[in-house]
Order: sequence, then structure tokens, then C-alpha cells
Amino acid sequence: MGAVSNTAVRSAFNRIDTEYRPAGGPPGHPGAPAPSSPGRPFSASRAFDKLAGLCIAALVAGIVGFFAVPADAAYGFMVVAFALVMVGWLRIRWARYIAPSYSVVEGLALGSVSREFSSFGHGIVPTAIVFTAAVFVGALVLYRTGLVRVTPRMMSLAFMGAFGIMAVGFLSLVGLSVPGLDSLTGAGLIFTVLMLGIAVLNLFTDFQFVVQSEARGVSAEGEWAAAFAMMTALVLVYISMLRILGAAYGGGGRRG
Repeated sequence: MGAVSNTAVRSAFNRIDTEYRPAGGPPGHPGAPAPSSPGRPFSASRAFDKLAGLCIAALVAGIVGFFAVPADAAYGFMVVAFALVMVGWLRIRWARYIAPSYSVVEGLALGSVSREFSSFGHGIVPTAIVFTAAVFVGALVLYRTGLVRVTPRMMSLAFMGAFGIMAVGFLSLVGLSVPGLDSLTGAGLIFTVLMLGIAVLNLFTDFQFVVQSEARGVSAEGEWAAAFAMMTALVLVYISMLRILGAAYGGGGRRG
């Protein structure tokens, strides 16, 4: 579900300049000075603060889902999360309402899914959470230090990869699947590693979006769209880590 969500949110990024640009402000370009704005301009620090809030909401919902949401209900929550993202894609200005709702619903679903994976080993869920946080911090450090530069080619690869995972996710939602990809071993494990790589690429493009939005002086409302996109990328990282750790713990069959 994270891949489906991330692709839709990222497609909406193409409309951010139009949706959130201050009235009369020209389209920006990377590094352009921010145009004057009668309202509060975009702030990278506030976008990350909003992301932290979304993560906390998802974590709390995940705890509830772990203990109270049956496996069958998790599927329903995933469908609702997908619907929320589609609405957010069409109505990007609603991100301030849709992002928290998505975090809670997705958290409930992932909590239930995490309970299934915990049967492989008691430490698998906290380990996946720690690894997810480490991947985010590592990606941010690499971006901030300039060791990784976001190029048009990287953005294209991130989008195409996420689009491919979106197609796989959609097939799964309608009850179909690509043979072997649901397994935690073999082709399924290779797919999961690729999924993790794509999620990291999407994080880099999200960071680029945050920096460019602050430079362009778009409206502060765009902070919610940025936080939403980063949240969906983190969901994909977490799902990937669950599957990889599940394979390491000797799990098999269809999971996540």
C-alpha cells in the first residue's frame, strides 16, 4: 500500500506550484529566490514536524491494530487508505485532513500485519521500526551532505519504480497476484529489496521537493503535501523491512 500511496502523492507534486504558489508569483526553479507572499511561506522544518506528527499517529494506531484489529479487517483498512490517497491526489489542498486520516488508517492495518510477522520472532516488529527510522535518517544525512544528488534521471527511476509497485499493489487489492512475489523467499525477496531501494529513491525526491518548495516560497499549506509524501515512503520502507526480516527469521508463504 505504501507504494500505491507514494506514487499518487508524487504525481500530485506536479501540481504543487500551481496549487500553493502565492498569487501572482511566477513558477520557481531550484534555488530561485522566494517570491513575496501575503501568507506564511513553506518551511522545511515545519514539514518535518508534521511528518513527525504523522509518524506518531501511525505508531499509536499501529499499537491498537496490533492488539485489536483482526487480520481480515486489515485488508479493509488498506482499501480505505488507498481511497484516501486517491482523494488526496485529486484534492491536494485537502492534504492537511487526509494525511492524518491516512496515517491512522494505515497504522491500524500495519499493526495487524505486524502481528502476523511477529510470529516469526518476537523482535521482528521493533527491529523493523528501528531500521525504518535508520533508513530515513541515513537518507536525510546523505542528501543534506550532498553525497547524493537528486537528478532528473533519479526522479524518473523513482517514479517508474513506484508506478510498477503500484500496479502490483493494485493487483493484490483486487485479489490477483504475480506468481512468486508474495513469497518471502526467491523472487519475492528480490522484489522486496527492489521495493526498499525504490522507497529510498522516493525519500530523496521528497527531500528535494521540500528544499525546492521552501526556496520557491510556496504556501505553507504545501507542508502537509510534503509530509504526506514522506509518510507514504516510510510506510513502504517499513513494509519492506518487515518482509526482509521475515525472510531472515525463516518465514515463508504469503505475507504483507
